[in-house]
Amino acid sequence: MIVDKIENWKIYFKSPIFSEIFKELETYTINTANGVYKNYEGFYFKIMSYDTKLDSNIIESHRKEVDIQILLSGNEKIKIYNSVAVAITEPYSSESDCQFYKNMDKPISEINLEPGYMAIFFPDDIHHPQFAVNNKIETLKKIVIKIDEKLFT
Repeated sequence: MIVDKIENWKIYFKSPIFSEIFKELETYTINTANGVYKNYEGFYFKIMSYDTKLDSNIIESHRKEVDIQILLSGNEKIKIYNSVAVAITEPYSSESDCQFYKNMDKPISEINLEPGYMAIFFPDDIHHPQFAVNNKIETLKKIVIKIDEKLFT
């Protein structure tokens, strides 16, 4: 997992394909319609809006895709779990590239994501999004760039 300013993406991503990804990212705005934009080989963009929660029930990890999560508006707390602190509730599905969990212990870390920053979750990073920051529920607009992990080899 990496959390940093979006402008620092070149520190982490050296392959030329990432120049294309981050150039394309600039075309998405708060006014972009929610949906999945799959016009590319090896990556796609998911645009979504939702209200943060005091208690979220989505704890997930992936195996084939890396998530780069970016907020266009709002703030979101994301909890990070060690694999021994969760129990599988839905086994891995290759169709959705997700495995879901319930927490059995406290998270090992928490981040507060805000516009201008990115959170990068690699395969097997167990993350628990959608929490309200400081218990302030708000609607956020989010981009998740889903990148095939093969682009990292």
